[in-house]
Amino acid sequence: MKSIALFGLTGQGIETAGEILSKVIESLGYTHRNWRDFSTIIRGGYTSFEIYIADKYETESPPRLEEIDLAVVWTDEGVDRYLSRLKDKSMIFGPANVKSISIDHQGNPPKLGFNIWSLGIICGHLGIPYQLVMKEVEMRFKKGKNSDLFESGYQLGLTVRSEEPLSDLGVENATISGNDALCLGAIAGDVRYYYGYPITPASEILENLSKWLPPLGGGTFQVEDEIAAIHAALGCSYAGKRTFVATSGPGLALMTEGLGYAAATEIPLVLVDNQRGGPSTGMPTKTEQSDLLHLMNAGHGEFARILLTPTSVLDCIVTIQEALNLSEYYQCPVIIALDLDLALRKISIPWERIESAISSVEIDRGPTFLKSSIEGIYKRFAAVGSSPPIRTVPGVKGGAYVASGDEHDEKGLMEPDFKKVRRTLHIRRLNKANSIQYNRPFSRVGDEGSPITIIGTGAMGELIENFVKNNPGVYQGLLIRQLAPLPKEELTVALKNAKRIVVAEYNAKAQIRTILESVLEDKEVHSLLRFDGEHFTDKEFNEEILAILNEVTSNLTN
Repeated sequence: MKSIALFGLTGQGIETAGEILSKVIESLGYTHRNWRDFSTIIRGGYTSFEIYIADKYETESPPRLEEIDLAVVWTDEGVDRYLSRLKDKSMIFGPANVKSISIDHQGNPPKLGFNIWSLGIICGHLGIPYQLVMKEVEMRFKKGKNSDLFESGYQLGLTVRSEEPLSDLGVENATISGNDALCLGAIAGDVRYYYGYPITPASEILENLSKWLPPLGGGTFQVEDEIAAIHAALGCSYAGKRTFVATSGPGLALMTEGLGYAAATEIPLVLVDNQRGGPSTGMPTKTEQSDLLHLMNAGHGEFARILLTPTSVLDCIVTIQEALNLSEYYQCPVIIALDLDLALRKISIPWERIESAISSVEIDRGPTFLKSSIEGIYKRFAAVGSSPPIRTVPGVKGGAYVASGDEHDEKGLMEPDFKKVRRTLHIRRLNKANSIQYNRPFSRVGDEGSPITIIGTGAMGELIENFVKNNPGVYQGLLIRQLAPLPKEELTVALKNAKRIVVAEYNAKAQIRTILESVLEDKEVHSLLRFDGEHFTDKEFNEEILAILNEVTSNLTN
């Protein structure tokens, strides 16, 4: 396994060099994972790009790794960040004016050519064929000076060439982010129209679908704000076409009114919240899981909702397809909560694994009536036994109804007998998703008989899996996917053997632990909380978990 870091200024092309590197490594068939850290301002501040390359023929992408094999930095700040993480302290490169770098590892790249020079060093070190990378460089940049910079860096990288250079494995890999995965899953789930407004870290979804939907006969619409986006999506859903909306932070606040309208009119809606640091504008480029309690209760009044949290990039493909099905069956908002790290994280894995996830969920439109006519008097909001109401779309003869946000009767007519409908229609609407038919409320990692359970979701998933894999028998992981309605019976069974539980989450108020409180009442529970916007490395996570448990053991023996 190899790990590389590149550090420079925002606007210096660090991510572009990272993209080229990732694309070349993908073409060689190596599974890998990228990590990006970038400033909230367009010019100024710092950008880091890290890539973790799995061993030959490994199909699981690594988590974020602490130890770095090689780092190329532009400033002293880069040395401060990476020197302590290097396996070999000499394996750091940079310009001549940067401290703590040996003369043999220095160069004189220009500010706006540092990224290409750095790319050369990294590729030379990894033993990636020169022409393979140069082809990608020349596709993006003019020949001449850029080619010379790459050549200079490549020759410098060869002086520390890895003893195990990368070779062509002949494996067909593809690189996707969490946002890419959501788009692929949505398209597989028959989404052909999308309405959005740009906001970090959800903008990639609008960008992707703007390219991917038109060839499929669909389209995207960048509207004036998030209020317009959610209501346009509701209009699309009302018309019988599948869609979803995605946002973050301040955009979520603006969309909250639309959640209530979706609930009142029982129009299917999937909302993706890519959580970032808050409150207010907060930390737009930093990760957090601090919207969860808001998502459980967002909107005035009371109404049913479903809250799902994907646990990996691949899981995003499957979860959004399931969300589309659930929203049409239960006719209520289904919210998917990611965090920034999972949304922007890029992994490169065998294409067959992505293809398998894409085809794993069948489309189920639920009680949606798409035929040409409906018999008898149509009551849009009348339950059919214990099943949800039948939903029609415009054009179905006899199936017209009013979708009003005002309280209404079973036909959709306003100003009904409120005493009657609040005890009947409103109660049905409130309770229709108290229990849902969903067969993936969580994933278990490790042995269910293990005495210590680590609970988490989203970006924490890769860290929990890695920790349990390296500590078998003592620990198990529960990667939570369904937070509302809470699957109490299933979780109670899953936790019956747990003597100690650690809930790991990216917020300050232990929001996941709060949501799970009813199934943790008789357990010894501890929290691992982080809210500085950074994603744990594997070493940091391991040390934090062990510190919590060692402190408990120490307290018990003293």
